[in-house]
Amino acid sequence: MLSSLIRPKSFFAQTLYHGLVSLLVIGLIGCSAPPRVEKPPTSVARAMETRPFQGDLKTVLKASINSLQDMDYTIEVLNSDVGLITASRTTESKKAGLSREGQNNQMTDAQKACLAIGAIAIIAMIAASIFEDSDNDSSGGGNIFSGGSNDDGPDGPMIYRYKVTINLTELKDSETKVRVSASGEVEQDGKILSTGGVHEPEFFQKFFSGMNQGLFLDQNQ
Repeated sequence: MLSSLIRPKSFFAQTLYHGLVSLLVIGLIGCSAPPRVEKPPTSVARAMETRPFQGDLKTVLKASINSLQDMDYTIEVLNSDVGLITASRTTESKKAGLSREGQNNQMTDAQKACLAIGAIAIIAMIAASIFEDSDNDSSGGGNIFSGGSNDDGPDGPMIYRYKVTINLTELKDSETKVRVSASGEVEQDGKILSTGGVHEPEFFQKFFSGMNQGLFLDQNQ
């Protein structure tokens, strides 16, 4: 049975075999979709996204722009009157995980797809073996397929798009509050695989560290 699954001879068994290979390729790609992190409570998210900085709005806004540019973001909107900045970045490298909303015990779409593909694969393997054995009794059947399988699975790179929005509020005593919110999406072959907010502490720590460095350099020039 094992040899008939690996090297099927009948036309029907070969069709099932190559269809199974294509299905498994697509399934593996779907199961390997970027992992998603849980969205934290609102109070936790705001604490992670917000920092106060010494300096007036103009000075802190400049440091925000420099930090974004150091992270390879392109400024799209800049309104110094209301303290608003939006920036974006497109890359083939993952820079931050995207959060998902919902209950922790809910299955993700990728997990559901993996279970469904696994069940179909088992059925297809059994069917291919049965039909192969029955066809071998009636015909020797040559191998009509010359090579590997042709699958319709994704073959392009994953594209990560991130968007950052920064709100600055000038406080008393030359202090400015900075709040950063970020979101992103993952695309492959023109299809959106996932979208969500960015809630990884490392992402915000990197941005705020860049701001601190920029402010320090400005003060010591």
